Amino acid sequence: MESGRVYPSISRQWRSRIGESHDYAVIRNDSIFRTGFHDRYVFESLHMRATKQLHAVMETYRDNTLDEIFHGQECDTYEGTCYCIPSRVPLDMKGINKAAIRSTLLSDLTLVYGIGRRKERELKAKGYATIVDLAVHRRFGKAARETMAILSGDEIPPIEQLVSRWLSPSHPSCLTTAGFYHPGDLIFIDIETLGIFSRPIILFGIAEIRSGELCISQYLLRDISEEVPAISAVMDQLDGDRVLISYNGKAFDIPYLTGRAAFYGRPAVIGNPHYDLLHFSRRRWRGELPDCRLVTLEQRILRTGRGDDIPGAMVPEFYEAFMTTGNPGPLVPIVTHNRQDLVSLARLFFFLQGECVS
Repeated sequence: MESGRVYPSISRQWRSRIGESHDYAVIRNDSIFRTGFHDRYVFESLHMRATKQLHAVMETYRDNTLDEIFHGQECDTYEGTCYCIPSRVPLDMKGINKAAIRSTLLSDLTLVYGIGRRKERELKAKGYATIVDLAVHRRFGKAARETMAILSGDEIPPIEQLVSRWLSPSHPSCLTTAGFYHPGDLIFIDIETLGIFSRPIILFGIAEIRSGELCISQYLLRDISEEVPAISAVMDQLDGDRVLISYNGKAFDIPYLTGRAAFYGRPAVIGNPHYDLLHFSRRRWRGELPDCRLVTLEQRILRTGRGDDIPGAMVPEFYEAFMTTGNPGPLVPIVTHNRQDLVSLARLFFFLQGECVS
């Protein structure tokens, strides 16, 4: 079944809208003081560099086919065919220790009903260092034993519910609960769109951990008509109890994905456990870094760089260049940008996990 025959009218509609004004502002002279007036912006120097890059990749790849560049494969779904680009990247998971996670949680007395931070300090000053110590306490003993039973159990959802009940969503202990899952249960997600406000998703990035490697699947739209098959392929990977890891995914990626599915008359509910690293990163580095963009954390925390990366806000322009000319060159920076987002997302996850436990 050819996906191009499924929604041809939608494909033609979006082709006709190529070239509309873009939803970001160019900040002249890279003045940081002007950024507060815009929700989406690109510094002038980055805009100029990306524009030159666009011309360069179109020249470099003008005689190449999409398959020659990406070596992807067609993926058949119930909704039709989409195009998948697979890749693998070695990943240092730093050996998450479940025993260390339990020990960390057991040292937080506020997980016991009736104990706040002030009371915790008083109890620890009296020698109650862990929840285990509290098991014999006259007042808090019963509640402590109930908490111990949950933290010592094999069921992960009750532990997540306990921690999220007493601690804020961005508290490090909330992230430590992700360490109870098998690495193979984790799924990292990042999408690239034609802008905001319900425009098509043109690249779906999904990554899983297998045998110490990050296995990446990028579903790239060769035409807008392939969006539905790509959504179907992604939904299949999210099926079951897979644990989502994202960066601003709770506010953007997941609502956007379900919104696009609903647009095509395929309402979807994604109820997977979900850890959004943006919230944990803001809490951890607020005041220390100029911002908490993923690219900033790459440079300042993970100590990695991107080279000639394109600003996310300019992804639509590169994709539109491909749509209007048929030259696959502009897709190269988009795919590279998305893949790096996934790799950095995975590395940041394990970095934060290590900090939480230590």
